[in-house]
Amino acid sequence: MLVQEYFKSRITLLDEVLHSYLGANDVFPQQLHEAMNYAVFSGGKRLRPILFFSTYEVLQGSKNLNRLHRVAPAAVALELVHTASLIHDDLPSLDNSPERRGLPSVHVKFDPATAILAGDALITLAFEVLTDIKNRDQAVKCIGILARALSTRGMIGGQAVDLISDSKKININVLRYIHMKKTGALLQASMELACALNDADENLTITMGNFALNIGLAYQIVDDILDEVGTYEVLGKEPGSDMRGNKATYPGLLGLEKAKKKAEKLLRDSYNMIKNMEGNEILVEFINQVKERLP
Repeated sequence: MLVQEYFKSRITLLDEVLHSYLGANDVFPQQLHEAMNYAVFSGGKRLRPILFFSTYEVLQGSKNLNRLHRVAPAAVALELVHTASLIHDDLPSLDNSPERRGLPSVHVKFDPATAILAGDALITLAFEVLTDIKNRDQAVKCIGILARALSTRGMIGGQAVDLISDSKKININVLRYIHMKKTGALLQASMELACALNDADENLTITMGNFALNIGLAYQIVDDILDEVGTYEVLGKEPGSDMRGNKATYPGLLGLEKAKKKAEKLLRDSYNMIKNMEGNEILVEFINQVKERLP
């Protein structure tokens, strides 16, 4: 199966299930549901759900779209919490980003209060969705994985450290922590959820989680590089926002060339983790997508 066909078919499945959980814009309270739908269906790449689906299918040993229906709640939950994190991240009290994916951010399209509630509602819905996993033991395990990924030890913790580090001089270890938690934790959860739904052993789960963390860190380093040398078309927002906000970045601490080499090493290490797995071409494509963004 061509990679493009794989992504298209899995995104179609995901969007169908997302629509079934989110419902229509005119459901009371209308503005809140409109904001939730606006955020979820504003052109995201669905990378975390696709990473989940592809990992699940690698562990299953075959690619079968019909089999994915039973694990679709986990993919939906990932996209809902990712979208919520973007809504909150864009708020004036955090990154103060007026645009997301070339469109007005949710707090600009609606208002900050509605944006906060929309993010909260999407996170709440994500955990409700996970209860639809038929195997109770697997459902509980998935809820635990996602909760840890969002917690003060995960994405929210990374966001908090990012916030308190704003306009401060921090070292590379603190910056790495921010990226590993703020970006990496949910990617790690994507692969750990797939492992949980396959009853994978601990060693395999750790390997897949480390693959995701490497990809997430490499992606964030590339994002930092592009913020300095990229374009609006690539980023979907005006470049230079990190510099204007005095935020610490990998290029700022290491220089552009060393930052680029760091990203390349992370991607090489990621490939070595999964190179011997059968049916790994979609996982390899994730590596290639990050690599292709390197300027």
